[in-house]
Amino acid sequence: MISRRWRVHLMYFALSAFLAWHTIAMLLAPVPNNNATVGAFRSLFQPYLTFIGLDNSWDFFSPMGVGYQFRYVITDAVGKEHTFVPIEQFAWFQPTHRWHEKIYDQLMYEPDIYSDYHATFFCRKHADLNPISIRLLARQEEVYWPENYLAGKNRFGDDYVILNVLKQFACQRGGQPAVEIRGAVPDAPPATR
Repeated sequence: MISRRWRVHLMYFALSAFLAWHTIAMLLAPVPNNNATVGAFRSLFQPYLTFIGLDNSWDFFSPMGVGYQFRYVITDAVGKEHTFVPIEQFAWFQPTHRWHEKIYDQLMYEPDIYSDYHATFFCRKHADLNPISIRLLARQEEVYWPENYLAGKNRFGDDYVILNVLKQFACQRGGQPAVEIRGAVPDAPPATR
């Protein structure tokens, strides 16, 4: 049996080795893959970097780009519009936030593939509103420069945010799949929030 003193030393050694491993992995993460000196070490650390989500490139240090956000507008039977931003139901620190963010990003990038499912899902989810139609929107932020801030302009004002209508659907009664309204997208009025 290992004495208590040796167990403590062994624990400190294991924790120190992990700390050194993790520090080296964090230093290697943003280095370009074509760097010959780091290439051999990178292959050793790659599984760990992938597991903890640190396998990034040099754009790891770049500033944030223009943002996008998915939202949808449901029109009820009386003609009232209800705007929903589904990502807001998840706290940013929850793992499901990142997962749903990727789902909605994919919906915005490829609406022809994913919009039918989501329109039907959201129509069913809000059946209590008695929905007649749904518009799927992509909210896109425009470039906002420091000069705009100094001029007192609102980053989220109408000058710097564009709402693009991805698709529009008619909600069906009884939970039936939503039906796309073709030709309605260019004429659909933008929703505000």
